[in-house]
Amino acid sequence: MKKNIYDVIIIGLGAMGSAASYYLSKNGVKVLGLDTYEPPHKLGSSHGHTRVIREAYHEGTSYVPIVKRAYELWNELDHEIEDKLILEYGGMYLGDDGKYLSDAKKSAKKYDIPIKEFSSKEIKEKYNILNPPNNFKGLLENRSGAVFPEKAISNFLSKSINNGSSHNYNEKVIGWGKQSKFYKVETDKNNYFAEKLIFSSGAWIKNLVPSLKLPVKIERQVLFWFDPIKDKDRFHYSNMPNTGWDLDNGMEFYTQPNIENKGFKVAMHHNGKFISENDLNRESNADDLSIVKNFLEEYIPLANGKLIDSRVCVYTNTPDFDFIIDFYPNDENIIICSPCSGHGFKFTPAIGEICSELVINNGTNYDLSEFSIKRLMKQ
Repeated sequence: MKKNIYDVIIIGLGAMGSAASYYLSKNGVKVLGLDTYEPPHKLGSSHGHTRVIREAYHEGTSYVPIVKRAYELWNELDHEIEDKLILEYGGMYLGDDGKYLSDAKKSAKKYDIPIKEFSSKEIKEKYNILNPPNNFKGLLENRSGAVFPEKAISNFLSKSINNGSSHNYNEKVIGWGKQSKFYKVETDKNNYFAEKLIFSSGAWIKNLVPSLKLPVKIERQVLFWFDPIKDKDRFHYSNMPNTGWDLDNGMEFYTQPNIENKGFKVAMHHNGKFISENDLNRESNADDLSIVKNFLEEYIPLANGKLIDSRVCVYTNTPDFDFIIDFYPNDENIIICSPCSGHGFKFTPAIGEICSELVINNGTNYDLSEFSIKRLMKQ
């Protein structure tokens, strides 16, 4: 008789895996979660104190119903614990009215999301520490804000365990396959069996499902926190929104205000170096810093003060930068729930809930067609 039998084994307990464990265990499902490291950790995509949350989604209207549900779930979770998991204080998105802004307006219009448009002059009047070019416009979304990855993952994991989930950390999956009615998952420590599997392993997904030949790329990204030169109160989240910049040279940057006295956060969005998941330089360097400081000097000069801290993380990108949330081809007992192409964390509780629905009901009411595996296998 087999030992170590579970209803579901989750491989990868970062953002999506920890949330899936929580919502499955909340529904009485017997879960085993496996992770090569001990989450929350600094080796993947879900660290760095804060992440942006926003509704008027320029990446596509299909995301909006899911992020709306994420807002509901973040706030539910926030009321259950002492730590803050979400803050809503606003976000200003700036550009020359190209696709970045026009697609955000499409999402806002379709789903009645309140936004306010600003000219460059009006942006400078409202937030005079910002220095957008004269051709730039802005969209202000009041519900934008921050979510907290390390706190969230810790809470999902602890709540899951309280609900009956088992989590094995520092245990690497080295193989898996179908064995009778079960899937056998082999690690460097033991063998386990389950009726269903969830792969939520981020940058490590490609090697775990090699037969799919997923065309994903791992992109190095660096986050920085600065102590503003002066007028520091104006950089506090009570006075300043998130900003997202779509520059004329094709580069994108984002910032978050000072939260919990961590400093003013700024990072380039995409345009990082492509690497392998096991070949990541986890220290920032002079080139990384120069890119960000040059951006600040031109667009938010008072923020360009003393460097407080930096973190290196990874994006796991699909060719079209959309997510993967789908069943394994021809097998609805396996769910692939990653990668998220650098914009997934805000969706964490909603995607965890969706994974739970896919396991329990073999379906969900959300339209996941844009996140299918088949679209990538055609490329």
